[in-house]
Amino acid sequence: MVITFYGTRGSIAVANKATNQYGGNTTCVYIESNSGDAIIIDAGTGIRKLGLHLLENKKDKIHLLFTHYHWDHIQGFPFFVPLFLKNTSIDIYGSNKEVTAEKALVYQMTKPYFPATLDALSADITFRELRNRMKIGKMMIQTIVNNHPDYTLGLKFTEGKNTFVFLTDNELFAKDGRTPYAKFVDFVKGADILVHDAQYTDEVYENRMGWGHSTFTQVMQLAKDSGVKSVVLTHHDHSSTDQFIDKQLNDMRSKHPNTNLEAAADGKIIILR
Repeated sequence: MVITFYGTRGSIAVANKATNQYGGNTTCVYIESNSGDAIIIDAGTGIRKLGLHLLENKKDKIHLLFTHYHWDHIQGFPFFVPLFLKNTSIDIYGSNKEVTAEKALVYQMTKPYFPATLDALSADITFRELRNRMKIGKMMIQTIVNNHPDYTLGLKFTEGKNTFVFLTDNELFAKDGRTPYAKFVDFVKGADILVHDAQYTDEVYENRMGWGHSTFTQVMQLAKDSGVKSVVLTHHDHSSTDQFIDKQLNDMRSKHPNTNLEAAADGKIIILR
């Protein structure tokens, strides 16, 4: 599988010289399976550029998975070019626990908030529930409930001998969270790559408990406890500059020298074969 990051920022998109290296688009990740299946995680602002890539590469069957429906994970959806093409088929997956993906998108694309409504889109759109265990082609997908305000799912992708885990918007040690820390350890075990929300430092987290995000230190603890050797930090805070993220990476690398640690960046590609 090939994993490409199109958006790695949390809360709101940013655009300035201080964020050029890691990018300012909100969450969107593209996975292309070995057999060519096009799978997208979330529709933050990064999905706009991804849509152009899919168009250029003639991908007319697309699977879009939503971890949850907070604004920074759906706000790019109306600017996703394949939605406006009649020859495109898009399966949209999300939890139905609190609200369906269809309702969330209808709310967003309702006048006066947006000029085009969901039912005006030309693509063949099918809404499906994101189940605990399902397959897209030969890609096995498993879910876990994250600790975040409003119902949010973490994702595990397995194709052949390769496994990729994506846990964004997740507070690992949340007080009274939906999922205890030990279950995240079990979920992540055996993964080749762990991509996890690391929005806060430990100091900032003291005043952000319950907001549904983790710290750099907490993510590295999860990697250690689950035995994962490659970690990618994501959902960068909108106030985090490239220099700040580099500093946190250097600090964590010095404390965890046996872990391959990186930060997600718009355009970053990971290949698992």
